[in-house]
Amino acid sequence: MRNDGPAMRKRLIMGILAAIAVGGIVFTFSGPKRNVPGRPAAVEGVSPQGGDLDLRQATIAADLAPGYQGYLVLDRVEIPQDDVQFVLALNTLTLKPLPGSDYLQIAAGRHCASVVYWPIGQSRESGTGSYTWCFQLH
Repeated sequence: MRNDGPAMRKRLIMGILAAIAVGGIVFTFSGPKRNVPGRPAAVEGVSPQGGDLDLRQATIAADLAPGYQGYLVLDRVEIPQDDVQFVLALNTLTLKPLPGSDYLQIAAGRHCASVVYWPIGQSRESGTGSYTWCFQLH
């Protein structure tokens, strides 16, 4: 009869470590969205994150809190609504340029994006708020 005690213990320890690693990954990605100092509650998230160095193909987007609508600005120029996809169910604004758009290729370098927002049911001109973040594309 063979003694598999050490091998069995090794497999048990490896299984426990794998379970802990999977649990850590699940915990990390299922937690609440991080609260960034200075970011208003109406803006739940942005992409790329402020200060990021990202590829030129990065998605420029803003996730608004429920009850808000808005528009995107890139380098102080409002992005035309035809080039922005608004997903009502997620309350997100994402740059999705149409063929021939000036936003199909964004140059490498530092860029600043803004999301201008206001409560749904109000006009754009009535008490809007905004949030700006900057990032580097290469």
